[in-house]
Amino acid sequence: MDLIWIFLLVGLALGGVLSAVFGVYSKAGSTSYSRSIFGVQSTQLITDAVVLVVGATVIFLSVVSAIVKDLTYPNKKPVNFALETLAMATFSSMTIFLMTYLRGVPFTASTAEEFFVLFAKFGVLHILLQFSGFYSYVFS
Repeated sequence: MDLIWIFLLVGLALGGVLSAVFGVYSKAGSTSYSRSIFGVQSTQLITDAVVLVVGATVIFLSVVSAIVKDLTYPNKKPVNFALETLAMATFSSMTIFLMTYLRGVPFTASTAEEFFVLFAKFGVLHILLQFSGFYSYVFS
């Protein structure tokens, strides 16, 4: 079994266990979508898990990128690579505006801040995936 499937199954199992624990043994939090168990809010646990996964992914891809250093496509077509990076970062991040609009929440400075955070995250992810050799593997 490939490593990705093992990680997927472990993630699904862990998510199922946490959902069951928070669903069965928790008390309602201050909001209708938040639960608490042993003093830990479910929303805080999810936020921390997402930050941990994103951080671990960036560290892992940075290490692999430093080892592999796949610069073939960026050196051959730097303008195309720059356009790809901008498109990936921009279009992936624009989802925050759609979500804000569809949920009836007014656009604020926080919305713009979230856009730029997502823009940076997706831009860096695209560059790291290229340098790590992932795109060369996928598109060859």
